[in-house]
Amino acid sequence: MKHLEAFSMGKKFGHPELNEDSFVVIPDAGYAVIDGVTDRNGTRYGGMLSGQFASRTVKRATELYILAQTDPKAPEAMRYAGPASFVRYLTDVLRQAYVDEGAYEAARDDWKVRGGCTVMAALQVGDKLEVVAVGDSGIRVNGNDVLQVLKPLDDVTGLLRRETWNLFKAAGYAPDFCDMQAAAITWRGTKNQEPGAPTADPALLVEIEKRALAACHAHLPDVPEAEFIELIEHGIMHGQGNFQNAGERALGYGGLDGFPVLDKYIDARTYRMADIETLELFSDGYFKIAEGFGVAAWEAAFREVEAIDPHKIGPYLSTKGTTDTALTDDRTYVGIALR
Repeated sequence: MKHLEAFSMGKKFGHPELNEDSFVVIPDAGYAVIDGVTDRNGTRYGGMLSGQFASRTVKRATELYILAQTDPKAPEAMRYAGPASFVRYLTDVLRQAYVDEGAYEAARDDWKVRGGCTVMAALQVGDKLEVVAVGDSGIRVNGNDVLQVLKPLDDVTGLLRRETWNLFKAAGYAPDFCDMQAAAITWRGTKNQEPGAPTADPALLVEIEKRALAACHAHLPDVPEAEFIELIEHGIMHGQGNFQNAGERALGYGGLDGFPVLDKYIDARTYRMADIETLELFSDGYFKIAEGFGVAAWEAAFREVEAIDPHKIGPYLSTKGTTDTALTDDRTYVGIALR
């Protein structure tokens, strides 16, 4: 390894300890970026919110797995035998973490209390580099070969948020008020608003549902309407988990949560180590791929996005936006120059 740069920043201003991203760097052996899923209801394991708990658990498991590839006496479960074997190992570790916390049955029966995360890992196995991904963190190899699988489900909740934001803006409200109301709709869905809240007005909710559904049909014409309606009505908090690792659904997606991940949600590539000059791993807190290598280039891309679309209702549509208390998301970058 010739050069290494790494950077991670949590989204909540003044609270770096709440960063749910993690990263792994073991020179000449392996690297990873892990993005914890935002907790839905305050569930804590090991003194951490569930997404951070999942992220840290998978980080440690990945470190041990990478090191095992250099140990001929490592257990069979920790020997790389294809991308599914690595994902099964991480799943088993996370499931055991629930057991250790006395929470396995609760997590098995209710997705709302599960911890979750994505993983993008680059493992050196002999003379090959094995890239394995579950979720929407990304990797760029040699400055041009990008693997990042973004989930269309986020477009649905992002469109729900955009239509809500624009409706309040058109009524003359300030951006910070629009942010708050759009977040309430996106998070809880139209059927779960707090009584008396600005977003609880029945006529307003009918208009939001109509606009959001039309936008979803235009953007994703091949998705069944019932899936749009489920997400619009129940939001991230009450509806999104029904789609995780659900292979029969058009908006289904993969995530690590201690329970089986279908092969269709595991993405992988294999490279010859001799062909690799640079590796860059990043979480989805970076909404634009940087033009160059290194933290400075990626942070410049981040600042450009924030200047163009801080509320994330335009070209960088998202389920959240930057406010006066938090950035849109945690962000992490690891760059390795091998030559």
